[in-house]
Amino acid sequence: MKKLLAMFVLTFACKGVVIAQTNFHTNVTNLWYQGGENRTNVLTIANARLAANTNDFAGLFLKAHYHVEFLEIGAISNAFLRVIQVGDTITTTNFVKRWQGKPKEILWFLDVFAEMPLMTPQEIQAGMHKAFLPNKPLPDADLLEALQKDGYFD
Repeated sequence: MKKLLAMFVLTFACKGVVIAQTNFHTNVTNLWYQGGENRTNVLTIANARLAANTNDFAGLFLKAHYHVEFLEIGAISNAFLRVIQVGDTITTTNFVKRWQGKPKEILWFLDVFAEMPLMTPQEIQAGMHKAFLPNKPLPDADLLEALQKDGYFD
């Protein structure tokens, strides 16, 4: 039974990645916007991309935003620092235009985040509940759109 369940999850994850490749930006932003378990599906897509390539910007980007949305406090800083590290290596035209200033914004966010008081378990629980609410756009999704225009997902 466990093997069957594992095969189902792996098949779903791979299918999600294949589907997402045809119009990656639209698919992941729609999943994110729908909220609920769809945000977890975005994480599945991110993890599958990172399993194939640990330097995949889209996977790192999506995973970092998932950490913020679900208040996975211990993972946020390292995730976004890795986004900056990999983002700085991408030289495609549309992405470079959109990337200008983003590292500085991310570092500012991390500084503000580091100065925030620790959240209580109740606040974390309430925040995690809010992570499932729909109608929230994926932050900085324009970076994924730029990568798509550059052929990154082809």
